[in-house]
Amino acid sequence: MFDSFEKLINDVITALYADPIYLVIALIISGLLIFSLVKKLLKIAMYVAAVAILYLGYLYFTGETADSVIGGFQNVTDDVKTGFEESLDKVIKKDD
Repeated sequence: MFDSFEKLINDVITALYADPIYLVIALIISGLLIFSLVKKLLKIAMYVAAVAILYLGYLYFTGETADSVIGGFQNVTDDVKTGFEESLDKVIKKDD
C-alpha cells in the first residue's frame, strides 16, 4: 500500500516539474490553502482573545483577582501532569 502511495506522489511531483503550467497551478492552490488556514487560525485567535477579555472583565466586576485564577489553573496543570506521569509509569511497568 505504501509503495503505491509513494509511486503516486512521485508521479505527481514528476508531472508538476515536467509542465510549468501544472507547477504554477499547484503553487496557486497551495498558496490559497495556506492563506485560508492562516485566516481561520487568526479568527480562532481573535475569538479566544475576546473570551479572555470578557472573562477578565467578569473577574474585575466580581472583585476576584486574576492571580487566584492563574494559581488555580497552575494547580490543575500540576495535577494533570502528575496523573499523566503516574499513568505513564503504570504502562511502562505493565509492559516490562
